[in-house]
Amino acid sequence: MDSPFDRDYPLEEGIYRTLKETPKVPLGQATNFLPLTAKVYEPLWRGRSVRLISGGSFSTERELKLMLAWLSPFRGERVLDAACSAGLYARLFLTSDPSLEVHALDFSLPFLKVAKSYAERDGVKPVLVHADVNALPYLNDSFDRIACGGSLNEFLDLPKALSEFARVLRPGGLMWQMYALKSEEPLGQVLQAVIRASGIRFIDQGELETRAGAVGLRLVRAQYRGGIGLALFRYEP
Repeated sequence: MDSPFDRDYPLEEGIYRTLKETPKVPLGQATNFLPLTAKVYEPLWRGRSVRLISGGSFSTERELKLMLAWLSPFRGERVLDAACSAGLYARLFLTSDPSLEVHALDFSLPFLKVAKSYAERDGVKPVLVHADVNALPYLNDSFDRIACGGSLNEFLDLPKALSEFARVLRPGGLMWQMYALKSEEPLGQVLQAVIRASGIRFIDQGELETRAGAVGLRLVRAQYRGGIGLALFRYEP
């Protein structure tokens, strides 16, 4: 399979380096660049967050099963774990089917280093890429599947990120998104307003469908579990 990269990038410590400088982000997101945050994120937060945000109606285990079932990548396909954090999705793809070419991409180098250590522990080899979702370092039509879990709420330019996802997806390719929904309850709205000050946004399901549709990403199916949204899109240019 030919390389999907749009140019040659240096490979350092097993990570492709496409970013020349650390992206500027709000204070709340700046913690993503701390090694301690990267180290504790998956064991202390990622495994519990879905159950907490869904009000106990869903779990990370069920999320992972649903994600694999909805995306159902075929043998040998190329998959992007976008804004991968510690690479949970990437490892799942590869343990379920080692023939896949899985790219795990994040703008946080500390997170990618933790992702590398977890992958080595689990005996899988994702392609680790230090990059920004707003400027993906790939050729057009490079991926068959894209998965993005939770990070949609941290994207500063949602239309740009969705446009980049559409650009690198092959026609007919599928994209999975798991995200925290915008609350419709007064108390929830107050709490989310406080959190938004840190740079975290909450997604309105109608807004996401509209913005995705504007770049050719058509909603195929969706589920809403408490404060969690789960959505599958197909790229139909």
